[in-house]
Amino acid sequence: MGENRVVEIEYRAFRYSRSYRIPVEPYCVKLFENRWYMLGHNISQDTIRLYGLDRIEAVELTDSEFQLPEGFSAPEYFSNYFGIVADERVKPERIVVRANADHAPYLKSLPLHHSQRLIEDNGEYADFELFLAPTYDFIMKLLHVGAMVEVISPGSLRKEITGWISDMYELYKND
Repeated sequence: MGENRVVEIEYRAFRYSRSYRIPVEPYCVKLFENRWYMLGHNISQDTIRLYGLDRIEAVELTDSEFQLPEGFSAPEYFSNYFGIVADERVKPERIVVRANADHAPYLKSLPLHHSQRLIEDNGEYADFELFLAPTYDFIMKLLHVGAMVEVISPGSLRKEITGWISDMYELYKND
C-alpha cells in the first residue's frame, strides 16, 4: 500500500468453495469485530470492495503501480457507516434509538458512531440521535443488544428490525 503497488490476491469468500485470483489496488486496512479487512479497487470488476485478510490465501506483489483516487480518505469513506459495510445504495439518515436505563451508560461511554449525540435522558431511558446509513452491520449491532435498545425512527428501520425479530421468533416459537 505504501508503494501504491497492485497486488494479485488469491481470495476465498465464505460463500464460495474455492478461491479466485483478483488484481487489487489496496487503499487501506480496517479492523472491525476482531477481523482485519482491506479496502481496495478490484481492477477486473472496476469496483471498490472489502476483502477479509483471513480469507486471502496468497498475495503476489506486481510491478504495476496505481494512484489513489484524488482526495481519498479512509476515515471519510467510512464516515457514514457503522462497521465495514459501506453500501452506497443505503443512504445516511437521522436515526433515533432509545436505550433502557441499564444500557444507556454503555452508549454514553462508548458511542455507536461519531455522529451520536444524547437527546434526552430521563432516568428510565435515554434517546440518542445518529446520522448514518443503516447497513447490515448497524442492524446486527442493534439486534445484538436485544430489547435494551429500541429504534424510535425512522419507521423504515423499525420495520426492517421487526422483520429480523419476526424471523428469529419463527425459529424459536415451538420451544
